[in-house]
Amino acid sequence: MERKALLCIFFLLLPLALVSADIPVLNSINDLRNIEFGHRFPRHGLMLLHFISGGLYVDNNDALIPTFSPEMGDWGFHEFYNNEGVFPPLQDQNRQGYYAVGNINTPTAYPLYPYVTLSYYLTPGNLERNMDRLVVRTSPNSRRLEAVYITQHIRGSSEYDPYNTYQTSPALLREIRTLSQNRVDSVEVFLYAAGYNVDSRTFTWNCYATDSTYTVEDAGRMTLNESPAMMKGAVVNDHHTECYAVVLQVKSTESGYARLGWANVPDSLLDVGVMLALFNKDGNHLLSLSLDMRSYGTYDTNQYLNHGLQVKLLSKDGSNVIMSGPQYDDADRKIPVGIEGYDASLQLYTKDGNACARLFISKTFTDWKNDFYYSWVGFYSNHNDASYSYYTHEYAVSFTKQDDTNIKYDIYSYVSSLSIQPGAQARFFFTKTYNNILAKTKPWER
Repeated sequence: MERKALLCIFFLLLPLALVSADIPVLNSINDLRNIEFGHRFPRHGLMLLHFISGGLYVDNNDALIPTFSPEMGDWGFHEFYNNEGVFPPLQDQNRQGYYAVGNINTPTAYPLYPYVTLSYYLTPGNLERNMDRLVVRTSPNSRRLEAVYITQHIRGSSEYDPYNTYQTSPALLREIRTLSQNRVDSVEVFLYAAGYNVDSRTFTWNCYATDSTYTVEDAGRMTLNESPAMMKGAVVNDHHTECYAVVLQVKSTESGYARLGWANVPDSLLDVGVMLALFNKDGNHLLSLSLDMRSYGTYDTNQYLNHGLQVKLLSKDGSNVIMSGPQYDDADRKIPVGIEGYDASLQLYTKDGNACARLFISKTFTDWKNDFYYSWVGFYSNHNDASYSYYTHEYAVSFTKQDDTNIKYDIYSYVSSLSIQPGAQARFFFTKTYNNILAKTKPWER
């Protein structure tokens, strides 16, 4: 009886084991053309693969060396437990891990670049706008990655689809990175080479028309088969708009306030009247601005720069959302920079318009307070300033520990008195002198 029970369990688990052990490998961009992953609007998988590939260096031995740290949560990576057994079991549970990225419906995804998230914000309600994921397996002995996979959720479900899961070879990742280097149009070139269905974007071009009641909100709730037919009525007078080209963004003023920017707003929208609106991370409406006939421009607000701010384009009376921009990332979409010689990193971010810093300290670096006893972080209003010209500073051991949400790193933070502004920078000094700099953040963007 016991043997029969064991055999029953074995045969129940066998299909799962076969799925995880036999993941197809993609060896070239041409191989991407023959799979479903991210190939039509509003799927974002190919854009996600392009973005992550830009942060991966593949050496002559096919080693995958990331410029980002999945364990630290860069770009929204989070630990993935492989409960469904889609991926091969880990050989070392303590030192290996699976990490997933691509869920745009979370504040940790704000650092992803707008071209990855644009289709999500254009199509609220669409069941395919947030399906795609990228999963990496970390190595037990180094910061290298052992494998990179592309996968997706089953449509309308949170479960992963084992039959649409693939491993990307080092050759494919190298090809994407090579194709993308030194090209302004690298995203479009890659999408074309990978067989992305550009025509599937067309239903969003009709996001607003003077004789139509349909908006992007409605189009997002349609199925992809329904949308072209449903939207035909919106273009009979040829007043369609190319919403995919509209730019909406939040940047920083010189004093830590939010600067709204917009561009490429079509005349057909300006003719009927539209307004720009700013919302916070909780969805509260903070301010509105009539665009009149200005297709592009900037506007300096009196709202402090904070995580999750979002610009939306509204109808003239404010009743309809025509489209939304990406939600603002408090770290300016910059991943932490490593502190040379230590398993620790530094990140500049903003809160209520102030320049702030985070220290990521590995949980295995237990003696960090002794090693960093004289270490300090300087805050600079301009990255070109000399080291002694800091605006303010704080010792590393005086940073405040944040909630313990990361299993690999402890996070410590400090809010300075410097207003965040274009060109601002944080520097990590190992000793009290000015010449032993172990880390510099990238300048805050304009």
